[in-house]
Amino acid sequence: MKAFDYSVVKHYKFYGFVKNVFAPLFKVLYKLKFKGLENVPTDKNERYIVAINHTSALDPVFVAIPKNVPPLHFMAKIELFQNPIVGWVIEHLYGFPVRRGKGDTSAIEYGEKIIEEGHVMAICPEGTRVKDKDGVPQKAKSGVALIAKATKASVLPVAICCNGPIKAGKQVTVSYGKMLTLADMGLDKEDASISDIKNAANLVMDNILALWEAERNAD
Repeated sequence: MKAFDYSVVKHYKFYGFVKNVFAPLFKVLYKLKFKGLENVPTDKNERYIVAINHTSALDPVFVAIPKNVPPLHFMAKIELFQNPIVGWVIEHLYGFPVRRGKGDTSAIEYGEKIIEEGHVMAICPEGTRVKDKDGVPQKAKSGVALIAKATKASVLPVAICCNGPIKAGKQVTVSYGKMLTLADMGLDKEDASISDIKNAANLVMDNILALWEAERNAD
């Protein structure tokens, strides 16, 4: 497997090509609906992280499809990069590898670099795909709060909702919530304890869950 270069955030024309060509196809295949797009920042200078419940490998693709959503740099499990073709595609769609459950500081630091350079990062706070057959969002890990605190970035909660497992032909709704500022998450103080970080991550996940439940209850 080719080693990922965490030292620089690269730019790829491939991303724009794929978005322009395949977005209409995905909209049809998954009967995509988008709600709350007015919550996506219009200020290109605003620092923020997109936090998504982990429903499938297509989560960052679904969320990034609308025209007003900027390119999303997202964490992907390192195992996906072991296939050179798959790894190339993911990397050129702004994915970067993370070793799950091993305190991967390289991936965390790279995420911070993404935000510091004015890009937008996407992360699934749960850390792994939801195994619940109904897709109920699960408990968050601390990564989203750690990166938000380090970069002074806000967090945009996004819920992906489908009635059961996501498959082509089923309707998938992507709901963008209200931005959570550092103050909202209790991370605006100079020193944040481990408890503060955990509480902030849980708050992000609570907002995602609320969006998800609102959509399920609307069915």
